[in-house]
Amino acid sequence: MNKRQKDGASLRDHLESVRRQTGQTPPQLEPVEAPESILYLWQYFCDLAGGRDYGEAGPKPIFWGDIKAWSELTRTNLAAWEVDVLKALDRIYLTEALKK
Repeated sequence: MNKRQKDGASLRDHLESVRRQTGQTPPQLEPVEAPESILYLWQYFCDLAGGRDYGEAGPKPIFWGDIKAWSELTRTNLAAWEVDVLKALDRIYLTEALKK
């Protein structure tokens, strides 16, 4: 939604303009609720991202060793699929951060 279109504005910019002009929120701007059963993974990701390193080019990825150290320090046992989700969230974060 943040990708610039031919007119230089993003889809988000256009939808925000519709909201300002009509007072109605387009469905695309409605917040999405995550199932409560996976909110803990978002919190884990936020905790890990809070310790993220930054370089001249911007944020660096959360490395496997970072996840292992965090897991040991917090005594949080992660299943392999949970680590996969954390790495996927990090890839999404980095992709969006590097667009800016």
